[in-house]
Amino acid sequence: MHKLTGYQIPHEVLEHYRFRAIELRKEGTKVNDIAHYFGLNRVTVSYWLSKYRKNGKKALKSRKAPGPQLKLSEREMMRLLEELKLPATEFGFDTPLWTCKRVEYLIQKITKKDLDNSNVWRLLRRLGLTNQKGERRALEQNPVATKKWLKNEWPKILAHAKRWQAMIYFQDEAGVAVNAVMGKTWAPKGKTPVVRLTGNRGGICVSSAISPAGRLVFRVEKGTVTSFTFIEFLGEIRKHHRNRKIIVIADNAPPHIAKRVRDYAYENRKSFAIYFLPSYSPELNPDEHVWGYLKSNQLKSHLAKNKKELTEITTEAMTSIQRSPTLLKSLFYGLSSIYVK
Repeated sequence: MHKLTGYQIPHEVLEHYRFRAIELRKEGTKVNDIAHYFGLNRVTVSYWLSKYRKNGKKALKSRKAPGPQLKLSEREMMRLLEELKLPATEFGFDTPLWTCKRVEYLIQKITKKDLDNSNVWRLLRRLGLTNQKGERRALEQNPVATKKWLKNEWPKILAHAKRWQAMIYFQDEAGVAVNAVMGKTWAPKGKTPVVRLTGNRGGICVSSAISPAGRLVFRVEKGTVTSFTFIEFLGEIRKHHRNRKIIVIADNAPPHIAKRVRDYAYENRKSFAIYFLPSYSPELNPDEHVWGYLKSNQLKSHLAKNKKELTEITTEAMTSIQRSPTLLKSLFYGLSSIYVK
């Protein structure tokens, strides 16, 4: 029988062997018999017993290997962390994203030290960085305008809502396509499953508005959104709260900022107000999360073959979301703490 050494057995198994060996020895079992019992070399068991006699059970516990010593000093790591806050384009790369290969180049440039790819990955993890998918943000967005809106306009809206004791709604529209987004499914390795979906194109438009109170108002539009249909939808929101004043926050799409919409707001100014988000700032609108949840969860790989069927399953999915205040609150607050007041 081939005798193993302690180095050939997993740590957690080896620890169990060591403690059991001590118990067997206390019961009078001979060292040779213990070694034979575990299929180990006699020298290994004798070493365990010696350690136990000198330092007790704590000497037999498994310890994680310390790992290789880092090549970068604390100061070098802090500098690297600061540089990684900048987009990669600042260092001559053609895109702003950081890859391990690019970080390897950066380390060599600022420290004159060479790290292989696997060590770069470990270093980034140690610095608390994770490999993430970048968030899309429009090039046209004006960060100054966004900050100004959050600093000035949002407090103004909150004050207005408090003064009125009003319901706040964030409004948006989205298109839902007949040809669905394909999701993932479990299947035997090497046997890719086939899901038959329609090849038809086209889709429908849905309007919705979400409140931090966990309320959702929606409707499937018959066509594209115009200033007329937008005003109709604003009326739908108000019907849900006949005895409450309403404040709606929307993006500044042309149908939303049309003169007739402003006229509608003025005519109903005693119980209704509308505010607009800065341009190209979907991340400020919690209603975007409704569309994300609808498309990535409720309608992924849907089997609708035409607009009529798509309208039916979309209405059913939105009704399901509407009936879950807890879900709606999580979608709202999941966006950002800026709206949690």
